[in-house]
Amino acid sequence: SSAPFHIKSTNLPWWKLSRIWSVINNDRKKKSKMNIEFLEKLSNADAIASNEQEVREVMLQELEGKCSSVETDGLGSIIFTKKGKSDKSIMICAHMDEVGFMVRSVSDLGLIRLMVVGGVKPLAQHLQKVRITTLKGEKISGVINGTYQDGITDGLYCDIGATTAQEVFDLGIDVGDMVTYATEFEKFAVEHIYAGKAFDDRLGCFIIGELLKKLDGVSLDYTLHLVGTSSEEVGIRGAKTAVQKMNPDIVLVIDVATFSNEFVRDDTNQRQIGKGPILTHYDRTLLPNRNLQLYVKESAKNASIPLQLDMFKTGGTDGGEAHLVNEGKPTIVNIVPVRYGHCAYSIVNIKDIEQMINLYQEILINFDIDVFQRVQNFI
Repeated sequence: SSAPFHIKSTNLPWWKLSRIWSVINNDRKKKSKMNIEFLEKLSNADAIASNEQEVREVMLQELEGKCSSVETDGLGSIIFTKKGKSDKSIMICAHMDEVGFMVRSVSDLGLIRLMVVGGVKPLAQHLQKVRITTLKGEKISGVINGTYQDGITDGLYCDIGATTAQEVFDLGIDVGDMVTYATEFEKFAVEHIYAGKAFDDRLGCFIIGELLKKLDGVSLDYTLHLVGTSSEEVGIRGAKTAVQKMNPDIVLVIDVATFSNEFVRDDTNQRQIGKGPILTHYDRTLLPNRNLQLYVKESAKNASIPLQLDMFKTGGTDGGEAHLVNEGKPTIVNIVPVRYGHCAYSIVNIKDIEQMINLYQEILINFDIDVFQRVQNFI
């Protein structure tokens, strides 16, 4: 019962049964649980687009020795590669950057004008505690505020208590410095519930990290690239360059999403926490590969993992750029449901994360040449 998936038929070939049982036994020997401290470090790290060094360092520290190689692309996406038996390859993407702000200028009164980086919700730009990261890595606390009218925030600034510009500059603050929410990761009183900042998409980074650890010592027929991508929140940029660099055959994307009204819990809300991972069927940037979608559904069924099935009228993920690289890449997107996004706090049910990890373990272990042919061949 502790196995991450279930064998439904004894008609599987001997080599696949052998591989499955080796994974089960390996998992049981480890008796491993998710490393919540790893998730906490990822959530508390500060990283807006093109400024993701803190997240890279957390991932490097946690995953050292768990892969064949580690490299980056020209934008800073970090790529952990687990070498397989063939030239076939799969890439899993989860972006490192969070929505936030950047120091734009400093007024004579010591108030720090800000530029929004990513789609921060307008109401979340008022009276929230933030921290400025200086070039030397020092953290300076402040409060953001602005003028809110007709659904738009204008004149956004950060107040650190200074009364002159010189006081601000004396602290090492300068134009271009990163500003992020000061939210600290925590466990709530309700069972399995956690809250923190930057769950979009540090949850995905956590999942690929835990996957890499679970697959340690497991032989795969293909090469696996697990990527923390850069700059997703400002135009899904990092996935494009990472896919161009590694040129995988298949791309799988893990991200998060939230529903607009938490008082709606019927069939129209397929983003409910505690109801399992989400498989997307449409967004503004991607219509996923149909056969790859069906394989994910088969994998979820085999592993007895519930799937929420959703579509998005707006927005996009790393998949929007990844699937267009070179000759085109069969791509799907899985989503972790959270409450509240692109703001100071998000809420997640840890069971959804655990089920996503188990789902992807099922997907990857059984991904063989037949599945490659199903999703890549159109004639």
